[in-house]
Amino acid sequence: MKAVKNTVVAVLTASAVLVAAGYASAQSTTVKDGVYTVEQAAAGKELYERRCGACHNADFYRTAFTNRNNQPLQFMFEEILVNMPADTPGSLMDSEYEVVFAHILSLVGYPAGDTELSYANGSMADISVVPPSN
Repeated sequence: MKAVKNTVVAVLTASAVLVAAGYASAQSTTVKDGVYTVEQAAAGKELYERRCGACHNADFYRTAFTNRNNQPLQFMFEEILVNMPADTPGSLMDSEYEVVFAHILSLVGYPAGDTELSYANGSMADISVVPPSN
């Protein structure tokens, strides 16, 4: 009986460790881990300057990212998707919002990486916002 109990405890402990490790790895990506590409940010520059830059500069976004510390990046993206541009909210295609958002990340100083930022694949839900470096 004692051997069965020890086995059950060992299995439960191992399961808990695996679940915790899976959760930690799913939540460990941050905006400082290169969640967009240089090419994607460059593709969003002109659209950002034409549709966003007059009202929102890098300082605005630094504050916005600081205020959303530890939230999923998806929350901020969806806020922009639904509310911007102010004169025609939701008027851009998702791919346009993605490149503009990549450009915003570059403006704030977050590093680029090897993977494009994508809303459609759901990956933004697993990327945490952390305050930008000063």
